[in-house]
Amino acid sequence: MGFEEEWQDLVPGTDRVSEIGVAVGGLDGDVWTAGHDLLFPACSISKHVAAFGTLRLVADATLDLDTDVNAYLSAWQLPGTGTVTVRQLLAHTAGLTKNWFPGYAAGKLVPSLQQILRGEPPANTPRVRRELPPGTEFRYSGSHYAVLEQLLTDVTSTPFDKLMATLVLEPVGMADSSYDQHFPNEHRDRAARGHCGGTPVHGGWHTQPEMAGAGLWSTPADLVRLELEIGRAAAGESALLPQDLAAQMLTPQVPGGFGLGTELGAGRFGHTGQNTGYSCFSFAWPVSGTAVAVMMNAEDCHDTLLALIELAGRNYG
Repeated sequence: MGFEEEWQDLVPGTDRVSEIGVAVGGLDGDVWTAGHDLLFPACSISKHVAAFGTLRLVADATLDLDTDVNAYLSAWQLPGTGTVTVRQLLAHTAGLTKNWFPGYAAGKLVPSLQQILRGEPPANTPRVRRELPPGTEFRYSGSHYAVLEQLLTDVTSTPFDKLMATLVLEPVGMADSSYDQHFPNEHRDRAARGHCGGTPVHGGWHTQPEMAGAGLWSTPADLVRLELEIGRAAAGESALLPQDLAAQMLTPQVPGGFGLGTELGAGRFGHTGQNTGYSCFSFAWPVSGTAVAVMMNAEDCHDTLLALIELAGRNYG
């Protein structure tokens, strides 16, 4: 018995999780899938994907990891004095406002990214500002990736969703993924409807204008493809990302912290995520060259996610 045979035993009944997608991939490139063939929000795994795209811009010298972000920002500037770097945004060490982005329900006004950064209506989160000395500690917050999204848009003069399609989704082969917030509406027959405590999310899902931090729609199979590509990059076998940048992606930037857009620990790398109505994870275990992703249409499933991660670790770690 292995993960592919045992995972269903750990998933609660349909009163909590009515739709789930599972994928397992290995070095041979084959991806095994189970559950429902649906599109799910990738939640905070969006950050992990955005980090890969950012590092591709570092690789071609469009960006430098240790340059002050205000040298790149033009439509908006991070207020305050002192240097905050691209590296610190990626690693959640810039000391910015501790924000979680709940998104915007169907029928609600959706703010622009600059309104979110400034904390102006109709934004439902505080303005992004410096609160801790940069580079001193790990402080997980979507604020870092809101700033990163603005920076990438300013530097490339390209809408963020199109930029990530070019840098990541298309070259990695993530054909069922998009940061475009119209994507689920265009694929309503495949879009999983979110649930909170068993209650359906009004309108099915929330819009996430904070795309870099929480706005990707994807499938477990597509997320597995990215983890395998990162693994190839770490081994010096990727045409998309140099080995030295992959190594930095997988190295804690402060003790006990993340790599660059990447959760680390227990012999694995990847990311977890939770949006209003959804939960997910995507991890790879380098020792076996295996990646596993699980996406569910319920947000109150932390214990289930942990149990599935532990099961995958026992089998592949």
